[in-house]
Amino acid sequence: MRCRLSICAALFALFGGTALFGAASQDIYLGDSVRLLGFQEVAQKGDPAAVERFSAKAWPDLYAEKNRDHVLVGGVKVFLEDTIDEKKAKLTVTRRDYDKVLVPLLWRLPPQLPGTKRILIDPGHGGKDPGIVSAALGYTEKAATLDTALRIKLLLEKRGFEVILTREKDLFVDLDDRPAAANKLKADLFVSLHYNGGAKGDASSSGIETYCLTPAGQSSTNKASSRADITAEPGNRFDTFNLLLAWNIQRSLIKATGAEDRGIRRSRFAVLRPLNCPGVLVEGGFVSSRTEGAQIANAAYRQKLAEAITEGITAYALRVRSKQ
Repeated sequence: MRCRLSICAALFALFGGTALFGAASQDIYLGDSVRLLGFQEVAQKGDPAAVERFSAKAWPDLYAEKNRDHVLVGGVKVFLEDTIDEKKAKLTVTRRDYDKVLVPLLWRLPPQLPGTKRILIDPGHGGKDPGIVSAALGYTEKAATLDTALRIKLLLEKRGFEVILTREKDLFVDLDDRPAAANKLKADLFVSLHYNGGAKGDASSSGIETYCLTPAGQSSTNKASSRADITAEPGNRFDTFNLLLAWNIQRSLIKATGAEDRGIRRSRFAVLRPLNCPGVLVEGGFVSSRTEGAQIANAAYRQKLAEAITEGITAYALRVRSKQ
């Protein structure tokens, strides 16, 4: 908390003790802000004027573009609450996006947790709830999530993690019982596995996305701002860790598969709200897609996804491990 307060104090001084555009504004200059985190702007030949890039030694680069609703951190799409704007030929972001999205990912002093040893993997759907069903193959989301979860369990256990599944066979598990199991068993991490589906008749949408719990005060990316619930939930105690976990998993998945990067998104999903540990929900591709659905139905591809998620979890655990 002391580090976060010092950042806020520096920003306050940087902008003369007021918001960038006056008392009512919450926008700040992106470049001036991330320099406080140790980043420097770097130019790349051919970039338009409305693009800014920043880098720091041994750290993921940041890419931002005017009128975009996301930034790229280490090449991974991370959605913002508000679009990137421009003032006096400099890109601006809202203070809330800076505090809740950029600082957790770019702050170079690692946050620490007591331990990341017990992981609860939640294969979505099951039993009477098949989830998305491939129209072409008849392959179900519930089968894909369970198979992927079992593969992840084996991989993580080989690395010394303790892994528990919310289901180990084709059983229906109530939505509320999934995070409740993580809390009861004192899990250090919660990862819910799902596969996506397009609108009726859509057999072409594809790509991977990872969700973390929407921070208190922000709107979710899957709801209009006017209808957004911005209240705090128990899981918001881990906002920084939720985002770091999502970023590490998404980066690993996109690198391993070459799938379309649909980004890191925010939602107040029922399985994420009550958690007493960091957690994310992964959408590992579109079962409804003719091409991607066929990949997901292939055991070799699910193994690739499982290995990527394992790598992401491991990278996260190394980042936040306690030095005590």
